[in-house]
Amino acid sequence: MAPVIALIAIAILYNHFLKKAPDKLLFRRFVGAVAGLSFLLNYAWEIGHCPLYTVCTYDLSHFIFLALASLADVIMVGLLYFGFALIHRNGLWVMNLTASRVFWLMIAGGAGATLSEIAHLVAGNWAYTDRMPIIPGIEVGLTPVLQFAILPVLIYSLSNLLALKFYATSH
Repeated sequence: MAPVIALIAIAILYNHFLKKAPDKLLFRRFVGAVAGLSFLLNYAWEIGHCPLYTVCTYDLSHFIFLALASLADVIMVGLLYFGFALIHRNGLWVMNLTASRVFWLMIAGGAGATLSEIAHLVAGNWAYTDRMPIIPGIEVGLTPVLQFAILPVLIYSLSNLLALKFYATSH
């Protein structure tokens, strides 16, 4: 149920900010780039840190599972983006990505990943191998926290560059 609510929230926020966007084409291209890059980069990350989880196997069914996990990551990246868009009251807030904004984005992403990891570990959805680096005191894996502390900044920055490049070639 939570993914459905999250997707509805993203759709509502997307439409809200699209209506307010001074350049709708640029906004659409940016959001499209965020979605595409988010899936690709999160899928690569999921495959890369898979051996740190006890359920990791490199077979077709697990690659499909990791793709589904990456789709959930896309939703989280979207919620994070539109959450900051609400705070900044600007659907293209990332075009002015300051050090302060990067800092708060990394804090919010890392905190969200920490809460998600705790919930999944408590629910028994997954477990770590002894190779997973653990953050002392909170006992969650370092790589999933870094995933959401680092990748959103990279995704939004690259999406900004791609959207501006595609925009320039279409005008």
